[in-house]
Amino acid sequence: MSTFFAVRDEIAEKLKEIPELLKIYTPLNSVSVTEMSQVTPSAHVNFVRIDKKASAGRGSINQIGQQWAVTVACRNAQSQMTDGRAVSDEAGLLTEKVIQLLSGWQPQASRTALEMISVRDGYSPGFAYITIIFESQKFI
Repeated sequence: MSTFFAVRDEIAEKLKEIPELLKIYTPLNSVSVTEMSQVTPSAHVNFVRIDKKASAGRGSINQIGQQWAVTVACRNAQSQMTDGRAVSDEAGLLTEKVIQLLSGWQPQASRTALEMISVRDGYSPGFAYITIIFESQKFI
C-alpha cells in the first residue's frame, strides 16, 4: 500500500537521473529555503490537486488523477543586468530534460504512466522558473 504522496517521492528520486539538477526539493526539505538560499539549478516537486476521473460502488471507490508540479529553478546573476536570455535558455534546456525523463514513465504508486498536462513559466531578477504539471492516477 502506498501513501498519498508516494508518487511525489518517486518523482523526486527519478529526477536525480538529471545530473545538471544540483538539488531536488519537496515540501519535506524546503520549508526554510528562500529564493536566494536555494541551490540552483534545482527542481521543486509539489502536489497540486486531484481530479476525479470515475467512481464505482456509489462513490465508495474513486479513480483519481493526482497532479504534480515539477518546477525547474535556475539562477544567473548576469541575466539580472541583461535581457535574461541566459537563465531562460538554461531553464528551457532542463525543462526539456524533465519532460523527456518523466513523460510516459510509470511510478510504482501510480496505476498509469505520468502524463504531462501543462507548462508555465515565471521570472524574477536573475531567476527563471518553469513549472511542468504531470498527472498520475490511483484508486481511493
